[in-house]
Amino acid sequence: MIKSLEDLFDDFAEDFLGESSSRIVIIVGASKIDDSLRDIIKKGLLPKLANAKDNDELLEGDNPLSTFSSKIKMVYRLGYIDIAFYRVLDKIRKIRNIGAHQLAFDISSSPLKEHVMNLLSLVEDRKSYKLTKERFFPEFFKTDLMKLKCALLTVCVILQIVTQKIEEVKIQTSIHKITSD
Repeated sequence: MIKSLEDLFDDFAEDFLGESSSRIVIIVGASKIDDSLRDIIKKGLLPKLANAKDNDELLEGDNPLSTFSSKIKMVYRLGYIDIAFYRVLDKIRKIRNIGAHQLAFDISSSPLKEHVMNLLSLVEDRKSYKLTKERFFPEFFKTDLMKLKCALLTVCVILQIVTQKIEEVKIQTSIHKITSD
């Protein structure tokens, strides 16, 4: 049986929420976001020129849109996200880079605490953050790690919605193209 996008997301969320290491939370969350950005860009582009088995000549390997940073910029420049959400994604990228490249990683100590607090200030007023909090953290919500998980899941949900909207627009555009011939 093929799982729906919602079921796949719920599986990811369950595994993600079970994680207790803040370093793993940020790296896994950022990886999921990076994958979502790649999917968004792919949906907005024509198919790749390379063979099906080869890496995408733009999005994979050592190519122009293969980095987290370049994907964030491209999704913004294509108009799929606004500047406020761009800042959210860039803050996640900065925190992820600290987690990936520094031995010490403690979100309750400076300078990471300030980065996480800034990220939270960028997302906690969003309706989607409140909905994510209600759905995945119904009983307790006390630690910085839980708040970080909630912020990352919120971003994942938003990007999933963006992907679905792009799909809907492509279908409508295709129908229009077919009917206009």
